[in-house]
Amino acid sequence: MKTRHLLSLAALGGALLLTGCGTTGPLPTFGKAITPEWITADFDGVRGNEYIATSNLQDVVFNERGEVIGWYVKSYAGTPFIKRRADGSYDFSALQNQKGIVNMVGTRKALAVQGGGLDPAQPAQTQPPTGLTTDVKANRQDAVFRYVQNGVTVTKTVTLHPRNFKVDVRTEVTGGPQRVNLLFPGLGKADNPRVQALARGGAQPAAVQGSGQLKVDNIQYAALQENPSQVAHALIIRPQGESASATPASGDTPTDAVNVTMTGGAQGLITASVPASSNLEVYGGRNELIHLYQSGYSDLPGLFKPNFFGQISLYIVKFMEWLYGLIGNWGLVLVVLTIVLRAAMWPLMQAQGRSTARMQAMQPRMRELQAKYKDRKDVDSQRAMQAEMAQLYRDYNFNPAGCFSSFVPFPILIALWSTIRNFEFDSGFLWLPDLAIPDPFYLLALVYLIVNIGQLYVMTRKSPEMFRQQAFIYIIFLYFALTFPAGVTIYIILSTLIGIVQQVIINKQVEKETANLGVQKVVPAAPTSSKATKPQKAVIADKGNKTTKVIDAPRKD
Repeated sequence: MKTRHLLSLAALGGALLLTGCGTTGPLPTFGKAITPEWITADFDGVRGNEYIATSNLQDVVFNERGEVIGWYVKSYAGTPFIKRRADGSYDFSALQNQKGIVNMVGTRKALAVQGGGLDPAQPAQTQPPTGLTTDVKANRQDAVFRYVQNGVTVTKTVTLHPRNFKVDVRTEVTGGPQRVNLLFPGLGKADNPRVQALARGGAQPAAVQGSGQLKVDNIQYAALQENPSQVAHALIIRPQGESASATPASGDTPTDAVNVTMTGGAQGLITASVPASSNLEVYGGRNELIHLYQSGYSDLPGLFKPNFFGQISLYIVKFMEWLYGLIGNWGLVLVVLTIVLRAAMWPLMQAQGRSTARMQAMQPRMRELQAKYKDRKDVDSQRAMQAEMAQLYRDYNFNPAGCFSSFVPFPILIALWSTIRNFEFDSGFLWLPDLAIPDPFYLLALVYLIVNIGQLYVMTRKSPEMFRQQAFIYIIFLYFALTFPAGVTIYIILSTLIGIVQQVIINKQVEKETANLGVQKVVPAAPTSSKATKPQKAVIADKGNKTTKVIDAPRKD
């Protein structure tokens, strides 16, 4: 393969990784993983502090009213968008500049309370939040926001869960109306998100058409969603507590039900009418199957319809959960999963590996043929070369179509990649603090490089030039290995090691089978007792063509 072709291949691979197949972010800070915490700082440059809940999955910025003014979901877990300076202050420029980073609420505010003298656009008497706590083991980041406006007191208790995209929002309004509105705008730069809601007892959700409005009472859920992808977002609300079980027998809307008015188009908005005391669960994160499944949203009617690869991913993730129930360690689950899947695919990879090995065994004779016909471009010479090449294929029992067997397991491999890439493991393994984020010590990336170079050598050992041409690709992909979640890198390394073992076994088998192909042996004919001088014969055996020829030996004068 020519170098320019390899460069094109590398560029294509990089483009795939940078788009739908593997979005990456900045390199992780060496030796450090992101620890969930609350940061109190001036984020927007306006007088007063903001309160930022940071974690591996997202950075959420609250003002003193408990309104979300910045909701930054990370395309790749563990991306360090917030930098801490040497003097202890924070650098928010990556979030503020929003280059490649989407603020789900745009220039608007989520969790804003409206109605009965409450107006998000008007001033209010605020105070710093209380109870700013983080409990990593319990997967909680808590805060209590309180403010007064026109004699109405609003208390908002927020609980974020750092290892998923769920936020619990409990709102208490005293001295004001019996019902208020909570606003949920979105989705960032999406000009036409899908806006829908499912009423309790309904079979399918009702959706807004275009930029119109639609009201749905007593919802089971309401959602703003971009078209599913690795970088798509979703904002979903579900009533909790008494509002979640409000199903009247008479058909009337219960007083504690959550009703929504949905607005479509570029100004997508869910206005949720809730009781003065309400409890909502909000999902604000990636509109992606595995995260929705782990958060308990994938079974909601009409919310997400998995494609073919998604269906495979669901089987894989359920198998992983079953293994975890037996083993109790996600790192070991990945080891067992890799071994099981490689064992299942062994016959298919065997066929592909044999084709690769036979191609390598043929390389010396192929080069001889190419050299033989290098300067002979006439039609007859080209036909003769094609005929000799076809005979060479037959001699080595090489079938070019055998390489296509490697494409058969691709659906499983793609689904497996997507599953592990998006799975939140909630734990580390060996020196790794979290399998869902990149290795902060870069050791896995180094092992990844060594193992893949080893595999390339095993597959191209008889073509040094090909090895030199292709080796640099893995140097390019080293960057992506640095940004892969550790779980993905562990899977790739283990799978590659098993592939190396399998290829070494195949190489030995093929070398043994083809050891005598093309070797000619000259066997002198048995001497005769006849005194007459007769021309001697020689027998030439060609084991490659399985033929025997008898020719006259040179006459001695």
